[in-house]
Amino acid sequence: MKSFVGKKYKPVHLKVKLLLTDLPGEFRIIRDIKGDPLEALPVLSPNPPDFIPTGRYTQERKEAFEKVHGSDFLLPDEMKIGHHMMCLHNEAFAWEDSERGTFKEEYFPPVEMPVVPHTPWVERNIKIPPGIFEEVCKIIKTKIDAGVYERSNSSYRSQWFTVIKKDGKKLRLVHSLEPLNKVTIAHSGFINQYYVQMKSL
Repeated sequence: MKSFVGKKYKPVHLKVKLLLTDLPGEFRIIRDIKGDPLEALPVLSPNPPDFIPTGRYTQERKEAFEKVHGSDFLLPDEMKIGHHMMCLHNEAFAWEDSERGTFKEEYFPPVEMPVVPHTPWVERNIKIPPGIFEEVCKIIKTKIDAGVYERSNSSYRSQWFTVIKKDGKKLRLVHSLEPLNKVTIAHSGFINQYYVQMKSL
């Protein structure tokens, strides 16, 4: 398996690009922030209290944090403030898949894909090798439990397959979006660097 790590599963010249055509007005991105998102943000004290396990930030995870950000990276006082911040915002950090969440729809509404008229596609999937079947099932179940995947009834079916991660052991699911790219209208806008610089002045 290691011999396949880092190799491309598709050459660049076979990449299917999005369509360049007029974007309907209903797909225009409008910034609409409701209220002040920072209003209820906990205040970070410059003189933090001693560490007390809080919510997701347990003693074990504190020790893991210190192991990664050791004495060579943060001073003791900086480390203490870091632990205080992690306790105040413990629910903002996911240490495992089951703790992952989603953005609030009032700030990030569901994304609608701008597409041209087309016929739904149904593609036959590549068979999963028996040797990794159980592992693939576990990955899918984990994603369902974490809310990444949702159960649905759809007239579309796209192919997906697995590739080996850089560690040479774990698997990553890859969804083939080539049929979707063929009918999706490209959003060619980008943040102008001059505009970003002006906003910072």
